[in-house]
Amino acid sequence: MQFRNSKSKDCGKIIEATAMNNQSYNKTITELEETLTQLKTDAQDFVELTEKAMGLCDSVISKFRISVLKYGFSSEEEEIHFFKHVKPKVESKFIFYTELFILEAHRPEGECKAQVKYLQTEIAKLCTYQKNNQELYQYFKRNKTDLDHIYFLRGNLDLRIHEDNISCHSDPNFCTGYDRTLARIMANEQLKKYISNEIKKLKGNQEFVSNLYWTNPNIDALEIVYSLFLANAINNGKASRIEIARAFEKMFNIKFKDIYGTFKEMRGRSDQISFLKHLIEVLQKRMDDMDE
Repeated sequence: MQFRNSKSKDCGKIIEATAMNNQSYNKTITELEETLTQLKTDAQDFVELTEKAMGLCDSVISKFRISVLKYGFSSEEEEIHFFKHVKPKVESKFIFYTELFILEAHRPEGECKAQVKYLQTEIAKLCTYQKNNQELYQYFKRNKTDLDHIYFLRGNLDLRIHEDNISCHSDPNFCTGYDRTLARIMANEQLKKYISNEIKKLKGNQEFVSNLYWTNPNIDALEIVYSLFLANAINNGKASRIEIARAFEKMFNIKFKDIYGTFKEMRGRSDQISFLKHLIEVLQKRMDDMDE
């Protein structure tokens, strides 16, 4: 994430809670998202961003909690909507910024390879969580509604021994047992996108260095390059001779001076594809020897 060194604004005010409906919930979420977007521009560093973002999300959740406990819901449909679409949307942002802070706090410094390995491990953890909550994850991804009355009405607390339920049992009037799991699933989706982008950046900065060196004449290597090109073996035939040759150069630390001139040289030889024939011979001999 990029930061400008401008003075950050105070985004942490808590609006007084009143009786709220779906429209007012959505308006509050929209205002939160706009403030978080502005915060990404105004924050001077990563710590300021995550701390203020967590504070903002926590303030909105607190506001929602006061409203729900004081005024309740007018119908089961309104309650389901809140615990399926409202609370998880805000709580997922809180979880996202919390986990993002932890992720970056433990991210190794130094070479790209170590960072990529760390980030890939973190993605694996997120995928494991989704797998362990496969039923709800698929329900969420497919936009299903048939089990809403089980998942998103209070009084149906999930009885699994589950880390997400620990805080739920302290306040059953403000959770269903599944809404926090859904929030974490939503947060994990955001985290996977963030981590994937970070990995792409790191890999883009990595210069591939091969420790393999072509020790035969360059013309032998060109036999392979042209064979791969003419056989449409790379990218379904969409890779050009130059692209294949450049990849060959990078892989085997070789430099072709004149690809087209060398091809003419190949055609002028009495045995035009001597190296390819040699490869066939040594491979065939090895197979024959193994059969004996």
